[in-house]
Amino acid sequence: MPSLEVDFNNCDKERRVRLNTIGAIRSLNESQVALRNGLEVELASGDFFPIKGIVEYSDSERIWVARFSINDLRDKEMASPSENPVRSTH
Repeated sequence: MPSLEVDFNNCDKERRVRLNTIGAIRSLNESQVALRNGLEVELASGDFFPIKGIVEYSDSERIWVARFSINDLRDKEMASPSENPVRSTH
């Protein structure tokens, strides 16, 4: 599963994280993954444990985004050491 560096503060009206940041673009270039609707990815951000996301194309913004569950976000500083670092979107 490709891992993308994202900014969870950069979400659209539907609370999907935008994949147009420098970090996301760099991750895509390094992994050489072609985005497509339904692609499962790992969303990574420095302050949070990685979580799973599903890629979608935003017709209104004309960019790629990833749907994720806000409930899956776990801050690294506040998490217990036994927590699983990758969470499901379901």
